[in-house]
Amino acid sequence: MQQAYKRIPIYLHNQVLACLRQHLAQANNFLQIEYTEPKITYRLKGSVAGSAFLSRWEIQLNTTMLNENDKTFIEEVIPHELAHLIVFKKFGKVKPHGKEWQYIMSVVLGKTPKTTHNFNVKKSNNYLYYCLCQEHYLSKIRHNKILHNKTEYLCKKCGTILKLKNSI
Repeated sequence: MQQAYKRIPIYLHNQVLACLRQHLAQANNFLQIEYTEPKITYRLKGSVAGSAFLSRWEIQLNTTMLNENDKTFIEEVIPHELAHLIVFKKFGKVKPHGKEWQYIMSVVLGKTPKTTHNFNVKKSNNYLYYCLCQEHYLSKIRHNKILHNKTEYLCKKCGTILKLKNSI
């Protein structure tokens, strides 16, 4: 049974399931096995398009990216994450985008084995920091860690501690 979906139009959820079922049937037929349908959840935020939780047999999808890119997102991310699950079942724990994953993507699923996406990622919640040589944009999470004295971030170029712009 699939989890209830939040902020996802029913037509998109149905397209996600159709794509998942098509590629799963293709893999089951090719590999002569009967993998069950993984659970689909919509939780991810930020720059991660999707994530495969191997031992839970679950795929999590980025709600914002799905809503903004619909069919392109579905056709790229669903097979990518499904391939991770299949690789785990078939080969065990291996390199995430290694030869086994590339094989499942290209030969079994008939997809180009791309390891990253090109979807637009909104950076509206970023905070402007600076060092001695340039400006840096940090996420809300990193900003809050600095505010609560849990960490400091260094510039990779000049090695100085990043400071919040307009702070005293």
